Amino acid sequence: MDLLTLSLRKEVILRTLVSEYISNANPVGSATIARKYNLGVSPATIRNEMAELEEEGYITHPHTSAGRIPSDKGYRYYVECLMEETELPLAEKRTIRHQFHQAALEIEQWSRLAAAILAHCVENAAMVTQPKATPCHFKRVELVSLQEFLILLIIVLQEAKFKQQMLTLEEAVPQEELTRIANRMSAEFNGLTTWDIGRHAPGASFLEEQVQRTVTNLMAMEDQETFEDMYIDGLRNLFSQPEFAHSGRLLELLRLFEERRTFRNILSYALSGEGVQIVIGGENPEDTMKEFSVVLTQYGTANKARGVLAVMGPTRMRYARAISSVRYLSSLMNELLEGVYR
Repeated sequence: MDLLTLSLRKEVILRTLVSEYISNANPVGSATIARKYNLGVSPATIRNEMAELEEEGYITHPHTSAGRIPSDKGYRYYVECLMEETELPLAEKRTIRHQFHQAALEIEQWSRLAAAILAHCVENAAMVTQPKATPCHFKRVELVSLQEFLILLIIVLQEAKFKQQMLTLEEAVPQEELTRIANRMSAEFNGLTTWDIGRHAPGASFLEEQVQRTVTNLMAMEDQETFEDMYIDGLRNLFSQPEFAHSGRLLELLRLFEERRTFRNILSYALSGEGVQIVIGGENPEDTMKEFSVVLTQYGTANKARGVLAVMGPTRMRYARAISSVRYLSSLMNELLEGVYR
């Protein structure tokens, strides 16, 4: 998304408009900004600046309303350039830590509690996956001839799991050649992750390339299963937001939460980078998520186990609060899991 640096006056107006809309969920007019915020300029000047902000795509107006609301681009500029990041108050951190110390010493209980606490902190929905040993690591591959043009590919992972898939060949390959290819790849890829194997140059023959591609696909599917054990809390918070007050919108939301695949795709964002990730509205790859924002991050221990913490709400989200809540819960879960895997 192309974000050009705005003038100081436009930044002040955009920050004010975003803050006002997040607080009240009502379109914001120039008269409201002039009356409630002493910006030192006339309503006419504010109106002209807002018109330019709309032309540049940072704000928009719903239907025939005289007021304006932030666009996805406006929220992105706000998050990256205007928002003041904060930490949770010390008293709140102590309360959260005390809740975890009272919980049973079980990872499943920690994940459930983290979802409940996050939902309460941000007054929206929260999703927490149980930590799993990811990414998976390759151990060996076996290729077994079944018929003249059909082989069975089996990969064994270091996590004591295996995956298998049938492959159709363009020409018959003797078992001796299949064994040679399998032995070479087993030695070359031993201990590597999906990403590491994907960086290797494809095999010299079409069959070797086909085997390597199938191995990475099967391992990627195993990595995605990180999100199977997911706890969701705070749906009532989400349903009570004015954006979803219409009964038809509530049904859409219910269908969305019944289809967990959507969330698995969104949560994979956390595995693509370090720190807190923010996905705003139309930046979501899933059409059903275009009116939502998600703030998420990984937690866990290096090379042992990791999961994902996320909060989800309308694009009119208190981003600073969501970021600080996700960041603190992640650091706390890191501490707890380091004690388990020490």
